[in-house]
Amino acid sequence: MPALAQLDHLITLLDDESPVVQEALQREFTSIRRDLPERLKHLQRSLTAEEDQHVGRLLEPIRKTELEETWMRWRWLENPHAQLEEGLAQISAYLNGWRTQPGDLAQRLDALAEEAFRDGGRMDARELSEWLFAMKDGVVRFRGNSKAYYQASNSNLFWVLDTGLGNPISLCCLYRLLGHRFGLDIQGCNFPGHFLARVEMNNREWLVDCFNRGRFMLASDVARHHPAANPALEDVIRQPASVDQTLLRILRNLDEAFERTENLPLRHTMRRLAGKLMEEA
Repeated sequence: MPALAQLDHLITLLDDESPVVQEALQREFTSIRRDLPERLKHLQRSLTAEEDQHVGRLLEPIRKTELEETWMRWRWLENPHAQLEEGLAQISAYLNGWRTQPGDLAQRLDALAEEAFRDGGRMDARELSEWLFAMKDGVVRFRGNSKAYYQASNSNLFWVLDTGLGNPISLCCLYRLLGHRFGLDIQGCNFPGHFLARVEMNNREWLVDCFNRGRFMLASDVARHHPAANPALEDVIRQPASVDQTLLRILRNLDEAFERTENLPLRHTMRRLAGKLMEEA
């Protein structure tokens, strides 16, 4: 049977309630999951929302297994920027659904960097922050999702790129990964309660609040005047957040988000990823 005709036949069986049929469908869809999105493009019709969800349920076990088995592969990469991007790509692709592969994130970030370069040329860290987060002509490309701050989607960079909304840490990661494509050394700051970006410009250290329009603040002023100012806070500000700290904080945000929505399976998955990360720290 030609591949497309076979796929169309499999789709017609999705609503069959027989456990035997469902097990067979799960095997078949699992075997073609890598190129399934491309095959679907060549069908005469799109999946309905219900069919799409059903395929997602069939593929969920293998997607979760693959995520947990390959999770720490980001550690093998040569530099912190590549490690962070790979770790975020794995988490985000899993959250985004069965059609998304981790490798898709690099393509999306490359396209955004090309757009930024067309608009502003080779920008410095402040100019890039303004391009991403400041309002221009009544429009903001990316902003903090204050209305749904604890929503799990805020930690999914694909969703952030699609909607322009995010939480402090996802917006900082976006800024950092885009900056790396401009040759900028943008770091994270593991600031308590509100993750910040960290840059050095003109021999001064700055903290950048990507959640609040990319506001630049002198690190020395934050260390001195913040209500929680103490020697420990000064150490946090001076030291760039490690990849481990950043990914662990994202996973803890997701743990809390899924606890709030009582999604225990996804909460347990995020906890297992966090456990693997801490075991190999």
